[in-house]
Amino acid sequence: MSAMTAPKLSWYALRSLARALTKPDALLGRSIGGVLRERVTLRVSSLNGCAVCSAVHGVVARVEGLTADEIREARSPEKDDQQDERTQVALRYAALRTARLEDDSRDDVVRFEQEFSAREQREIRAVVDLFTFTNRFNNTWEAVVPGGGRRRRRLGLQA
Repeated sequence: MSAMTAPKLSWYALRSLARALTKPDALLGRSIGGVLRERVTLRVSSLNGCAVCSAVHGVVARVEGLTADEIREARSPEKDDQQDERTQVALRYAALRTARLEDDSRDDVVRFEQEFSAREQREIRAVVDLFTFTNRFNNTWEAVVPGGGRRRRRLGLQA
């Protein structure tokens, strides 16, 4: 039997975790509220292709009061026109930060900074950073941890 080796995570994913952990109070999302926090979490999980996090946070989003349609909309950038403007700005920014494109889209970053208070910005950034790491960690380990396929089927994520 060979020893299991830890999959390698990207430097960006590890840096995202470090950034999130520097603001533990911001991870609670009290200023942005549970609904926006879950929308951001669903978008980031969708962009990172983390089906497990997306499924789990779909349930949390329902508890926060989002409908099944609102959850689908949060996961899909094509549905952004169905969101209110403030949510659109937050989700656009979350997508940019997840993809490391903030420097390439200064206008969108400025709009985000104008729309949200400094505290709300910290919270959104912390949530994006935490889930960028968590999604990538889950995706990395899902392939090597025994029972990954069974867990995905139980969540309805694969046949």
